[in-house]
Amino acid sequence: MVIDRTSFMAALGALALGGAGGYLASESGAFHRAGPTFGATELQAPAPPASAAQASTRATPPVATAPEVPACDDSTGTAADCPSPGYSADEGVSCGILATRRCQDFKRTMKARVAEHAVACLNALTPAQRCDGDRVNLCAHLALMNACPEPEGSPGAAAVSSDELTASCASMVQRCDATGLAPPVRECRATVAGLNAFGRDQMASCMKSHCVDKGLIGCEAVVDAK
Repeated sequence: MVIDRTSFMAALGALALGGAGGYLASESGAFHRAGPTFGATELQAPAPPASAAQASTRATPPVATAPEVPACDDSTGTAADCPSPGYSADEGVSCGILATRRCQDFKRTMKARVAEHAVACLNALTPAQRCDGDRVNLCAHLALMNACPEPEGSPGAAAVSSDELTASCASMVQRCDATGLAPPVRECRATVAGLNAFGRDQMASCMKSHCVDKGLIGCEAVVDAK
């Protein structure tokens, strides 16, 4: 049998390569090397690097905003029941209705939350302390000193602010000037800020007659001062 030399060499080459593929034989006996194959993913271009602005945005954490501070408000609150005017015999103290009467004054003259604090102070006193007028009045003073401040108006003529609160206190100070015991306007203003409209009128009336014997603290949250 005559073997074509070209076909023989092709068969020999294929055997020598162990049938590894990679070579294709044509009918004419010519050999062509098959090129490598690539998947669609391998042919995609690499993603461009992130811009400096994008990198900076990712690297900088968001700035936390401070929570809003709630506005100070003395208009809401509920005062507890006033202390009983009498005490049991085993407590050994009986001083009448001093604390009870002042507690009722607090509720009538103070703003709601201020009255709540003042009455709570009264209820925390011992029976003996409730018989001490100065100690009872201290409950009113402490509650008023912790009241929400009211904003001041713009200064006007004679260095008197245009707002009602400062004008009221300036009037009290003017009436007390002759005694030499007039309280500073700012101190009076801080006190009156915790009173309601009725309480402010009562305090002005008290200060008109009692600059000397009661003064500012003695006229705080007092109804119908004689």
